[in-house]
Amino acid sequence: MRLIEIISTLTLILFYTAIPLLIPAGYAYYFNEPIFEPIAIVIAIMMVPSIPALLPGIFKWFVGIANHSIQLLFRREAPWNYAISTITRRPELSSLKFGDILAIAALAWIVIPLIASYPYYIYGLSVHDSLFESMSGWTSTGLSILSTPEQMPQSLILYRSISQWVGGLGIVLLMLSLFHHRSAQNLLQLEAKNSEELGSGKVASKIWKIYILLTGIAIAALFASGFDIFNAINLAFSGLSNGGFFPFSNYNFWWVQKLILAGTMFAGAISFTTYSRAISGRFGAFLGEEFLLFLAIITISTLLIFYVAHDEIFNSMLNIVSAVASGGFSIGNLSIMHEFSIYLLILLMICGSMYGSTTGGIKLWRILVALKLVWQRIRSYFLPQGAVQVLRVDGAPVAERTITEALGFMFMYFLIFVAASGVLMAWGHGIVNSFFTVASSMGNVGLSTINIAAQAPSFKYFLIAIMYIGRIEIFPVIALFRLLIGKG
Repeated sequence: MRLIEIISTLTLILFYTAIPLLIPAGYAYYFNEPIFEPIAIVIAIMMVPSIPALLPGIFKWFVGIANHSIQLLFRREAPWNYAISTITRRPELSSLKFGDILAIAALAWIVIPLIASYPYYIYGLSVHDSLFESMSGWTSTGLSILSTPEQMPQSLILYRSISQWVGGLGIVLLMLSLFHHRSAQNLLQLEAKNSEELGSGKVASKIWKIYILLTGIAIAALFASGFDIFNAINLAFSGLSNGGFFPFSNYNFWWVQKLILAGTMFAGAISFTTYSRAISGRFGAFLGEEFLLFLAIITISTLLIFYVAHDEIFNSMLNIVSAVASGGFSIGNLSIMHEFSIYLLILLMICGSMYGSTTGGIKLWRILVALKLVWQRIRSYFLPQGAVQVLRVDGAPVAERTITEALGFMFMYFLIFVAASGVLMAWGHGIVNSFFTVASSMGNVGLSTINIAAQAPSFKYFLIAIMYIGRIEIFPVIALFRLLIGKG
């Protein structure tokens, strides 16, 4: 029963993830592009396995319509109304444990990029390059082996951008916004752990609507700044998701476009619970400690790079936002930047942005908790013995278990970061390039100081694994491993 439910949940994730891919498929069909068939095959592979799992829901939907119609004609206490209610009642319990939920999410981030790599392979990329491009897209990383993406069919460019758009918000969150699953609360907490407000598919639907609204605003702003509509759409998809795929290899940006690109990444790096609270009238959400820390980091880092490295101010701002927001958009050749700029970008890529956003990295909320814990420890030296201190963020107490999880995650993150950087150094890459590349891959950023396309297949497979681990935040990988060896 448990295995069946795991498979059923995975097939439903595949089904709902495939829905946005209908957009590039329709585009390819309308303009008669040869890439239509590979995209259609991907959609079919994702959707067909879920049909058995969807049939009960479709049946209940029709029965629900019949039930509503009968209730309009007959009294609610009629025997057939009781029978129909029994048929449509959803089970209260689920055999899935939270570890199963983590494992399902980890498995989804493997299966979906693997299936979705097929159009790149048909286009002419090798197996490892196809998988690299696909994983980079779905994890909203943005590292690319394509030097001239504008030479691809436009529908494949759109397909590439949409993979980041869906991956940025979170495959699991997309699924929850479209159907009510018994394990919705645990799945949703996986995408935004720090907010007690996220607990149902209904809230996930609200976040999805906010995401679509922000995407529309970004498209309009980019189009008004001088981009054509196709580039504006692709840049909005990649920018708001903090993915970083450019639909072109070269473009002469003017300062307003740089500002809007930075603003698009910044918007995606804000927690969606902050947006949700603001829409509900609680505008004080934008004065939260995590958000203020985010603003302070961007402001101070931009000024530091401008005054120390003397980089152009708008380029500095764009690169800083791109690093801390895991955006991946960059202006200029990063490999020739001032060493202090590279050092600062590495730190920012490790940090990441706000919880419950489209970004990667450690997340500022965890860093905030760690800083407060250090300060609390220092204060304890000057307090009476036995004095009780409660760690608070935005005035709310943080549970000991949550603090332990945050510190444990940070330790694991740094451990993997150092180990992965050592692997790159063993392959002959310099210490700076190794740290920068791992920070970018693991933080799902997409900035690069080396030519990824020129690297060996083993190097690319290694970065695929690092991007994967960074996107699903380590613990689901452990849960998946336990499930596979039968200890879940």
